[in-house]
Amino acid sequence: METVFTGIAVVIDDEIGQDRAIDNLVSQINKRRMPCLTYDQLPETDVIHHFSGISFIILDWKLHNNNAVADTTEGVRLPEGASEANIRENIDFLKELIKSCFVPIFIFTNESKDDVISKLKEHSLYHENGCNRIFIKNKSELSGENNTARSRLFKTIDEWAIRNPSIYVLKTWEKEYHKAKNKLFNELFEISPYWPKILWKSFADDGSNKSLELGEMITRNIYTRMSPFEFSDEILKKRGPGIEKDAIRKVLEGERFIRSDHLQANDIGTGDIFKEEYVDNGSRKFRYYLNIRAQCDLLRSSSPDKIELYCLKGRVIDEKTINKKSGIPFMEGQFIEKVNHAIIGCIDDGIIIEFLFRDLKVKKWKDLKSTRIGRLLPPYITRIQQRYALYLQRQGLPRTPEVAVMGNGSSDSSGETDRP
Repeated sequence: METVFTGIAVVIDDEIGQDRAIDNLVSQINKRRMPCLTYDQLPETDVIHHFSGISFIILDWKLHNNNAVADTTEGVRLPEGASEANIRENIDFLKELIKSCFVPIFIFTNESKDDVISKLKEHSLYHENGCNRIFIKNKSELSGENNTARSRLFKTIDEWAIRNPSIYVLKTWEKEYHKAKNKLFNELFEISPYWPKILWKSFADDGSNKSLELGEMITRNIYTRMSPFEFSDEILKKRGPGIEKDAIRKVLEGERFIRSDHLQANDIGTGDIFKEEYVDNGSRKFRYYLNIRAQCDLLRSSSPDKIELYCLKGRVIDEKTINKKSGIPFMEGQFIEKVNHAIIGCIDDGIIIEFLFRDLKVKKWKDLKSTRIGRLLPPYITRIQQRYALYLQRQGLPRTPEVAVMGNGSSDSSGETDRP
């Protein structure tokens, strides 16, 4: 099996060149022809921000050269095990690293694994019964070579990645993404090194948001050049720990909805959702607005505050009424919608919202921008736009008497049904 890890490795250990176990791990990386950066102490914060493109990090838990112990008097032996100051620096480094990039972290140490895990748990960096981004192993367990094509190091971390679906999918996706990115920019450079200037002027002449248009053009073209993904069904279908309903809803929300704190302040888009609070009979309630105006119309304006949004009014569905006579039917993973509304589930902390087509409001961006909670993403917003277009062109039909389809009784000339 080909390793899922490619790219640059980072090793942080103050005994490189002095300890056989860590030297063996570095040797295994070099034999894979992987570039390897080595540090004898924790990198500074401004260095961590450059780690986003690396493959993985190996960290020794007990670093004598941490800043916390750098001023120790020469010749004085450090206490056994990592000091509290060392541990605090390790924890701070890990938190900053996790905040800056999504990268697998391997703590390979000569210390007790249980002690390391205990400290990580105290700071919510490790979860006993779940998948973790941090993998802890004793150095001695990874030294030496197997009889297989893979070294012990890569065999161990590959097996860990396969058990950790987030890491496996990330590394598989990264390979195709980097291939497509390089292919796109090579092709465009061969056509003209000045292709960004050409497109920039075109977007400017069109009166659109130039940065947004250029970014979307690059993203769209990278996507079209990516080979069909071949994720392993055998790996991803393996039974894992039970997942709670709330966790499932959070995953679905992340798949279809991006929160406003991840959007630029004046990045106005189709699918923007706004939430207003109001009081009804003494009760605190919320109403929602969904912008369905075409993106091209939102970009062509000299001032964002002058832009008008076409908003569908939305309301929260009482989930107790789902599949009840007066509620919304739900079958085979889909809400059974009528022609005059659309239903989106699992947004804004997992709620289900019904957007009514009959209630289109024209709103100014300046009046709503402070209430934006996020943006509904394609294909969900695209489907709502398409269904609303059909709603505007619908042809009304006469009602079919219910008794003609469902009833066993008779109906008089007035249409009233006589049920047994």
